[in-house]
Amino acid sequence: MAKTKILEGIKVVDFTRVYTGPFAGQILADMGAEIIKIEDTGPNTNERSWPPFAPGTEESTYFIGLNRGKKSIELNLKYEKAREIAFKFIAEADVVMENFAPGVADKLGIGYAACKAVKPDIIYTSTSAFGQYGPLSRLPGYDMLAQAMGGLMSITGYPDMPLRVGSSIGDVIAGLYCCIGILGALHYRSLTGEGQHIDIALVDCIFTCLENAVPAYTICGRVPQRMGSRHPDGGPYDVYVCKDGFVGVVASNEKLWGNMCQAMGRPELATDPKFNSNAARLENIEEMTAIINNWMANYTVDEVVKILRDARVAVAPILDVPQIVESENTKARNMLVEYEHATAGKVKVPGNPIKFGAYEAIAELPPPFKGQHTKELLLQLGYSEADVEQMLKDGVIGDGFITRKK
Repeated sequence: MAKTKILEGIKVVDFTRVYTGPFAGQILADMGAEIIKIEDTGPNTNERSWPPFAPGTEESTYFIGLNRGKKSIELNLKYEKAREIAFKFIAEADVVMENFAPGVADKLGIGYAACKAVKPDIIYTSTSAFGQYGPLSRLPGYDMLAQAMGGLMSITGYPDMPLRVGSSIGDVIAGLYCCIGILGALHYRSLTGEGQHIDIALVDCIFTCLENAVPAYTICGRVPQRMGSRHPDGGPYDVYVCKDGFVGVVASNEKLWGNMCQAMGRPELATDPKFNSNAARLENIEEMTAIINNWMANYTVDEVVKILRDARVAVAPILDVPQIVESENTKARNMLVEYEHATAGKVKVPGNPIKFGAYEAIAELPPPFKGQHTKELLLQLGYSEADVEQMLKDGVIGDGFITRKK
């Protein structure tokens, strides 16, 4: 018998684009929510237009990786008829998601007030770089700008150069907070019968992820500095160089440091006054780092990992994407899932890291091509074949469902 899904019966109308919103929607889809993805008509834009593309197709791998479990309909919201269709979906929905610049949803006629008028208990999420209010709210913004103004780049990189985090971490975190907000609002609605508007700002989300940097400043006045991969409060806690690559090591308490000294054949370092406490090691961090790198220079990554793991020291190889994709752990955890895409064929994308005990929470539908479900969804709403043909002719809907075939 099929398992009841975590979000069984929850319907989401998704106007989002690029990363944050699609990522949040995909998480909800994995948990069983029904996602209606409303896309603009016309040529591909935003994440659908970004290379690389699946071989022989116009399907962006960026889009494919963020949109499983959704049905796509193309609507030109500049037409009243298209907005009428959108509101029919919203009238049956639990959640509406948008990540336009503040004010754009209202201009399109699909803002919170308009949606609430159609569905009084709707949960409506707005995700943007700087939020719906505040002195920065009207500025355009993207992940890197949120990393910059949220403080993350000030503590990431090297003393002479701040760096962005390698992935769009602000988008990722904002997507997670968006999901958390939706789940909380669904519970609140179950208690009160009331929906609400949820405002998520990337810069706020980044700010919450600065770890001890904020309280260390507000309480102690310490201004954090960029120091590469080192940890400001402990060591060894860094990336080190082997004969053929790099490893990350965390041995910042006395037991782990003692184990590491034994593994390196330098047991005397554990009691050396320059290294016998965390404070001492931080004071002599350059000398300690040189000792570790000099030792590792004699070994390969695999050899260092084995030696240190055998000594019960926390160590990990720095894996590249091909290595993590092919790793046994990725396979064992079902963190790479395969779909049969309607035009791109077999595609593999990251799985769901939330491992529920009840069942494997992975969306069943593959990522859609643009407008793939337009006709299907309109017929379900009660429109006729003739209605669909006329709306297509009038430019109210897009033609992706006609021009592409399985």
